[in-house]
Amino acid sequence: MAAALLAVSSLGGGFVLARLAFQQDAATYEPDYLPDEPTSPTSASAKDKATAEDHQAETDTAQPEETDPLDGILPFEEIITNITSYDARGNASKAFLKLTLVLVYRPEPGAAKLMRERQPFMRDLFTGYAHSLTETDVRGMAGVMNVKAELLKRARAAAGNDLPQEILISDLIVQ
Repeated sequence: MAAALLAVSSLGGGFVLARLAFQQDAATYEPDYLPDEPTSPTSASAKDKATAEDHQAETDTAQPEETDPLDGILPFEEIITNITSYDARGNASKAFLKLTLVLVYRPEPGAAKLMRERQPFMRDLFTGYAHSLTETDVRGMAGVMNVKAELLKRARAAAGNDLPQEILISDLIVQ
């Protein structure tokens, strides 16, 4: 009986400690692109509530904000690089790859600014990856899908989060 009581209490204590650790980790890894405003009116003080009500009254009388139709879309300039190609005899030769793409990201508050700031880093990673490709890597639909997946992985690494959702390729030309 004592063993059963000890086991139940240790499991319950373990769950409580795990929950506390999870909450602490969740606070540590909050996205840094979100504003530092309180998220709910119940967590704000009385002064903040009054300020929020005043702000709400001002916004009710103001004109509605127009949203940017391109919010969530980040176009890139074309990327042109040389890649390795092989002729019919198996001899290595040089070819050029022209890649025009658009990054689609989740339109959250502060995300557009972050994505514009990280765009040069993404472009650098994209160019480095494109330079390492061969002509056979981009051949066929499977090749294009693999290139899109690798570019998305690099976009997420450069952004430091999972805001980038998809890569859209408008031009992929090997010459």
